Amino acid sequence: MLSVEDVARHFGLRPDTVRRKIRTNDIDAIRIGRVYRMDWPNVWACEDGPMPKRARITRYQENLLCKKNIAGALRVSVRTVERWMDEGLPTRNVFGVVRFNPHDVTDWLKLRGVDLPAGWWT
Repeated sequence: MLSVEDVARHFGLRPDTVRRKIRTNDIDAIRIGRVYRMDWPNVWACEDGPMPKRARITRYQENLLCKKNIAGALRVSVRTVERWMDEGLPTRNVFGVVRFNPHDVTDWLKLRGVDLPAGWWT
């Protein structure tokens, strides 16, 4: 089970935002004592993207990245990341905020001939 802080880190949001989404029933969570807990299927249900298949579960447990994270790690502009989005870079929208799975970004860029070191996003 994931804590509010775990989910906030995964989405790249503040814990207060996650708590607010729980209170408005945008995320299914259970309350144990004074803390909320969530499981991965409920977290992924908040992402506007495909539900991960069994072989890819660990890949989709990675923290999501924002445009600024990608731009900084790859030393490109945010505008370049936005151009890649227009060209089909896979996104995962979380409550109206665009996020990226680092493995999807890696796969997409490698298909386009961009050589990336393993774990470039960490």
